[in-house]
Amino acid sequence: MNPIRCAACSLLLAFLAPAWAINKCTDANGKVSFQDAPCIGQGEKIEVRPAMQGATPIPPSPSTAQEGAFGPSWQRKNQLQSQGIPQARAAIERNQRECAATPQEGVAQTGPLRRSLGSGSQFAQEQSTTAAKDKAACDARTQALREQLKSLEGELSKL
Repeated sequence: MNPIRCAACSLLLAFLAPAWAINKCTDANGKVSFQDAPCIGQGEKIEVRPAMQGATPIPPSPSTAQEGAFGPSWQRKNQLQSQGIPQARAAIERNQRECAATPQEGVAQTGPLRRSLGSGSQFAQEQSTTAAKDKAACDARTQALREQLKSLEGELSKL
C-alpha cells in the first residue's frame, strides 16, 4: 500500500470512530486493569470520547463577579450624562423650533388673497386641514422625544 493511501485510511478511521470502548477489569486479587477487550472476570465498560469538542467553560456567577472602577455601569452612566440626555434635550428643542418655524395657518389666511376668497373656499379648508395635521405630527414627535428623555433619565437614576 502506498503512503498516501495508508494516511487516508487512518484519517478516515479516526473520523469514523468518535468513541472508543475501554473496559475496566478487576482480577481475583482486586487489581484493576484497563483493556480494549471485554473482561473475563468482573468489570465495567467505559465510554471514552475524544476531546475535539472541547470543554465549555463555566461563566462566573454574577454575584461573585466584581465590576471594576470603569466597568460597564460606569461607562453607561458616563455616556448618559455626557451624551445621551443632552442629545435628547437638544432633539426636543430642535423639534420645537422646527414646529414653530412651520406656518400653522397657511397662506390663504392672511393678506389680500384671503379677502378675495370666501370663508368656505376649498383652498382655505385644505390649508387648515394640512396645518392641523402638521401640528398633530409635531406634537406627537415632541411627546415621543419627551418619553425617550424620561426613559434615559430613569435609567440614569437607577445606575
